Amino acid sequence: MNKKPFFYDITLRDANQALAKPWNKEEKEIVFKQLLKLGVQGIEVGFPIASEMDFESCKGLAQIAPENVVISALARAKTADIQKAWDAVQYAPKPRIHTFLAMSPLSMEHVLQMEPVAVRKQAIEAVSFAKSLVGKRGDVEFSPEHFGDCVENIDFVIESLKQIAAAGATTINLPNTVERYRPMIFVDMVRKVVDALPKDITVSIHCHNDLGMATATTVEGYFVGATQMECALNGLGERSGNTNIYEVAVALHNCGIETDINLSEIYETALLTSKWANVPIYPKAPLIGIEAVAHRSGIHQDGASKTKNMKKGAYRPIDYSLIGRGENDVLTFTSQSGKTAVYEILNHNGYPVELDEAAELQPALKEISEREGELSESRILEVFREKCCNLNGRMIFHTIDVIPGENRFVFKFQKDGAACEESISAEGPIEAALLLSRKVGLPVELKSYKQSVVSEADKLWAGRALSEIALSANGKTIMGRGVSSDTLVANMRAVFGGINKLYAA
Repeated sequence: MNKKPFFYDITLRDANQALAKPWNKEEKEIVFKQLLKLGVQGIEVGFPIASEMDFESCKGLAQIAPENVVISALARAKTADIQKAWDAVQYAPKPRIHTFLAMSPLSMEHVLQMEPVAVRKQAIEAVSFAKSLVGKRGDVEFSPEHFGDCVENIDFVIESLKQIAAAGATTINLPNTVERYRPMIFVDMVRKVVDALPKDITVSIHCHNDLGMATATTVEGYFVGATQMECALNGLGERSGNTNIYEVAVALHNCGIETDINLSEIYETALLTSKWANVPIYPKAPLIGIEAVAHRSGIHQDGASKTKNMKKGAYRPIDYSLIGRGENDVLTFTSQSGKTAVYEILNHNGYPVELDEAAELQPALKEISEREGELSESRILEVFREKCCNLNGRMIFHTIDVIPGENRFVFKFQKDGAACEESISAEGPIEAALLLSRKVGLPVELKSYKQSVVSEADKLWAGRALSEIALSANGKTIMGRGVSSDTLVANMRAVFGGINKLYAA
């Protein structure tokens, strides 16, 4: 495609009319300003004849519209509707009247109860009248409502659209008013219209989401020549909603198509729209749902972890910073999760464990998750501290007393279930603990030592001392960890925990 997509937003009209509490003038203005931030090129501001409130809203938005955005109002193919629409949007720098009339056999016979020739005549007259009002300042859009149901009479519709374009419509919008069939049936109909109309006519596509395929239909419609995309924020609209503007914009972006949408505004816009419309975002909603970035399967988590710093992730459609979302891959733990989730969650919370350490903890977490379901980060940290920091095992640390001026340390602990007390002379407490390990027959060698502060990410223990002590015995090296508000206690927990790991058998 050589022509950039033109995003024509219908949130303030089609989506608004489907809300349990439609927006008033002030509320519409808030949404309108967010649409401008998002960068849409056209906005259908309402249906002026529907109510005086909607008329005033449309008029008010037209008066504050910028120079570069088309401002449109909807009107049935009736003189009174069209005049009311013009009275509202005439104040905009780029006004448009959008009029419509059903042309499907079902609608003409059973809803309009008119003959096809009479329908065509009314549509032409409506467009001619609208054109007489907008003159050279504005333009006219026409929609054959229920175009998706026009498979049987497509030739009649195309001939009608040619005459409607000749009467002054510069945009022909093709609505899939009720989605009934697979996308390519509708897309093939769009292609026929594009091929039949003069090249200076903009063909538009407007899809409802009754079967969940509105985005696919809209994107494929662009690739056969429909360059105006009629979409709504958060996919709001009648029944199952309209095409979601975010999905279309990102899909086209991923296909290398340049758009004028400010993609970085998408996530904020979605959250605000949900609040304003009082319609929660479905957790699994593409791109914007809270779970759209979540991975629970061990296989998916492994791939996500290995590609987390890449623009193209193994299990995500985009780098989510593209849409202003500050998270890419969120790994949680269930009975389906693997060691990678443990590794990522602990590291994210300020505990720099190795993958093999995470693998040791994973079976215990899996067993707990089978009983409790998905484990929160705080629950995982609780189990981690119990098994890796505090340290049930062959030796259980209780207290250490420092004898001032004597370089002597008195340990109270349990070994193999028996209460013990030992006094050790050494230059410092860590050396004393290592000497103690030899004395009780569980000798270990110090490889490295590090003490830091628990990250703010661990909300429960943030600010406490974290000791990480690498110990070895019998050709094996492990990392012992200890956490406490007392640095000495943190050190001892790390040593005792390391001894337990090395002599777990």
